[in-house]
Amino acid sequence: MHRTIKWIMMAALALSLCATGFAMAEESYYLELPAKGITSSRKITVAVPGENEAVSGINPLTGEVWSGSYRPIGVNIDQHPEALPNWGVSSADIIFEMPIQADGSTRAFALFMGDIPSYAGPVRSGRVPMASLREIWDSAWVFYGWQNTVVNAGLLVVDVDSWALNLHPDARQGGRWVFPFIEGTERNYANLFHRENDGQHVAPHNVQIDMKAVESQFTTEPAKRPFLFSDTGFETGIDVSEITINYKTTKPQYVASYKYNEMTGLYERYRNGEPYYDALNGLSTTYANVIIMRTDVSWFNNNNSRPVIQTVGQGVAEIFQNGKYIRGTWVRSHSDKQADDFDSQSARLVFLDENGEELPLKVGKTFIQIVDNEQSVIVTSSEKIEGAAAQATPKPTATPKPTRTPKPTRTPRAAKNSDAPVMETEEEGDISFGG
Repeated sequence: MHRTIKWIMMAALALSLCATGFAMAEESYYLELPAKGITSSRKITVAVPGENEAVSGINPLTGEVWSGSYRPIGVNIDQHPEALPNWGVSSADIIFEMPIQADGSTRAFALFMGDIPSYAGPVRSGRVPMASLREIWDSAWVFYGWQNTVVNAGLLVVDVDSWALNLHPDARQGGRWVFPFIEGTERNYANLFHRENDGQHVAPHNVQIDMKAVESQFTTEPAKRPFLFSDTGFETGIDVSEITINYKTTKPQYVASYKYNEMTGLYERYRNGEPYYDALNGLSTTYANVIIMRTDVSWFNNNNSRPVIQTVGQGVAEIFQNGKYIRGTWVRSHSDKQADDFDSQSARLVFLDENGEELPLKVGKTFIQIVDNEQSVIVTSSEKIEGAAAQATPKPTATPKPTRTPKPTRTPRAAKNSDAPVMETEEEGDISFGG
């Protein structure tokens, strides 16, 4: 069976490289998308669309045919190179990646609903921007530890518990997190987490969450917040075959990239030049939509480990579908004038096209890269892009070796769950464990 999976992955990789090679046969340009002068603001200058109607039998996050109970689960997924391959990510409907340290280190917030995997992870600690994203879908939120200044507790921009309690006074009871906040270092939900020793992951990059157990915590269904969807996606725009975001190029690297596969109509994701695949099933991850969400990213009190990321208001969105690129806008606000941090938390996130109209997402999964307004985004294009800066053509990358088929994940023993030690050693500091 393992040999069969390996051959399937090799064949898929070969087809992907052939398709990419075909697309690159014509003249191409290696460009940095214009970023200078972009400003993000809480002032709203676009028409903010209202809610879309939920359609029975359609997943409101992907537009795919779906049935079941609406139980969205957001999970903080470790993006450190030693945390790869991640578990369960091929099942996520939407994934956000964002910087959590000024050196370019990142973390992901993965939203699961249509297909809940058995496990997901590695799970790491929470940040306020991830808590903010949770509010859009009123999802469960899974995290392992959370950022807190400890000495100066009560800073809403960085203290996760203070931020959550400001919106939800019952978020912590008896000194511990309660649903929908599923935190792994306190006794309330510690038995839903375990450390997986699979020979590929070591502490602190080996915490798994039992996703089915989290799903069982729901007692009611949150309100559905559908995007608009299109079966075909947009056909206008500039042909772009590759996208690269260099969050951090020094070791350990945090480089996210995508290659458009003309045969499948999907974007194949890579991390540091290697396929981004799911350790649970060996599947590579592909996306119908890739969106670069530009916004204000700063660091509280000049501390390089305390991110302050604007997730309400409006900003520039670089949008990719069907191998095409357009520059649009993202907006999240209940107001048509000025977005407020807390009043706008329950507002949905909307993407607008170049004409200011709500953009239908192409049916399928979406990856959203949150970047600072000035972040470099490199694309391989069939034509010049106004304002983009030409870059030196990169040397061809070596064909990656087929990834090793992961060993099946073991089901943890109950006793092992209850005794799981807290071994988190966040290099960025300011992390609280326990109530």
